[in-house]
Amino acid sequence: MARKRTVGLIAFLKGSSNPKDRMPGCANYDHHYGGCLLAKRCLVQDGKRCRYFEEAVLPTAADTGRKELVYALYEKQVGIGGELTQDIKPVRECPDCGGELKPRQRYCDDCGMKRRRQAYRKARRRNG
Repeated sequence: MARKRTVGLIAFLKGSSNPKDRMPGCANYDHHYGGCLLAKRCLVQDGKRCRYFEEAVLPTAADTGRKELVYALYEKQVGIGGELTQDIKPVRECPDCGGELKPRQRYCDDCGMKRRRQAYRKARRRNG
């Protein structure tokens, strides 16, 4: 039986060069010197909040299937109690099929195409 591999916050921060691990890590983490490219030291490793990490790196945890674990570890590391999980915006759903919508979309790509075809056929019947 294969066990699901767990990952710690610092391992998630550093990332992995193996694409099979699906852990890109922080783009500003300097592997050669072991710190942040933007500051003298990595704020997350020092137990402080990092705006870049929260906005750019944490959302990638959902792609890896470890969202709850990574968010909980980050909140514990920096000493905040559940603030991030409350700020997560709910996923908008397509009114026709319930699929996920991208920003500025009314319908998902498939339903939008179906509606365009339907409108085109309806207009052709009127004018024909």
